[in-house]
Amino acid sequence: MKKIISSLLLLLIVLTGFSQKITVAEPDFEGQIFYVENNASLDLEENMYYSKKGKSIGRMVSGIGKVKARLVVDGNSSPVKITKKEKLYFVCNYNGSNKTLPSKIIECLKFKPEKNTREYLIATSSNVSGQTNNSQLILEKFKAKKYGEHSYLIVFTNLAVGEYGFSIGGKNSGKQLYMFSVVQ
Repeated sequence: MKKIISSLLLLLIVLTGFSQKITVAEPDFEGQIFYVENNASLDLEENMYYSKKGKSIGRMVSGIGKVKARLVVDGNSSPVKITKKEKLYFVCNYNGSNKTLPSKIIECLKFKPEKNTREYLIATSSNVSGQTNNSQLILEKFKAKKYGEHSYLIVFTNLAVGEYGFSIGGKNSGKQLYMFSVVQ
């Protein structure tokens, strides 16, 4: 009997050690998002993206080739570094309400680091085939639930090492991104 009770207590301790109870205050401002670790909040890098189109070498030399359109953020890595963990937690206040389906207003993209920028490919066009490929945004998957009175708790599971950016507000977000890096 003692062995069973000891095993149950050990299992309870292990299970509670894997779940994190989030108790930070909600963001003060609409559209604000931050990372949560050990019940402390960490502001993300606020940055603006711009659109950039570039021609392939072949297109520049011969007029035949591809054109690529990208979202670009200055700097090849975010100053906000988050150590890779099984679960990463963020809290977001969108428009002072948590009544909208989170997947409609919160998007997270993985950017590719370049020499002096972070980039996300959105479209390619070829004048050889006449084909334009408008890349469907590949959004990072997350789970979200209401948090407090006005916010959402966003949880990523096993997010890969890399450069990421949140867009809050969907198509109405303007060019504002909240950037972070996941590192080993």
